[in-house]
Amino acid sequence: MIVALTGNNEHDGNHAVSDLAEELALLRVAAGNRVLLVCPEPCAYDPQLYDDLVIDASHNQARDAASLAGAAVIVALLRRADLEHQDHAALLARLREASAANPGARLLVTVAHGSEPLTPHQTGCLLVFVAQLPGARLADTLVLDHDTYHSHHSAFEADAYKTANVLCAPEVRHLYRQVFSGR
Repeated sequence: MIVALTGNNEHDGNHAVSDLAEELALLRVAAGNRVLLVCPEPCAYDPQLYDDLVIDASHNQARDAASLAGAAVIVALLRRADLEHQDHAALLARLREASAANPGARLLVTVAHGSEPLTPHQTGCLLVFVAQLPGARLADTLVLDHDTYHSHHSAFEADAYKTANVLCAPEVRHLYRQVFSGR
């Protein structure tokens, strides 16, 4: 399965998208799959050698358009600033193009925010963003603090998903289950 992650190219080198791609790939490897994490500047690789490709498609619009068009799942990561300043028109256009080129892809939209929850206005902006993408679905929000994900909600996670050696925050594990559902 090909999973492509993208975000708004306007913010700080897309470290949040890269970190999320890495965490999803690590969880997939921990589940026993052969996974290739495709970085923004990939070398030549044979996709047939892997069960899954997790692609950070947030840096190079020309190359990333092909990644988005070929993905089974597209994860769009928004940040609070994307909602507050409404500078997400380019991201919205890229996602619409990817959906038109690949109508069978599942499109999940999530937002990373700090320890403060989203305001009602930001929540409304997020819902409007998702509504503008045919077939898109809102995934759970991720708590992002200093470019690392963590949780204020771990008490709500099902006991079956709590282990002594967890790799990622509960929100990332929940997103992982949404991305790889049915596999």
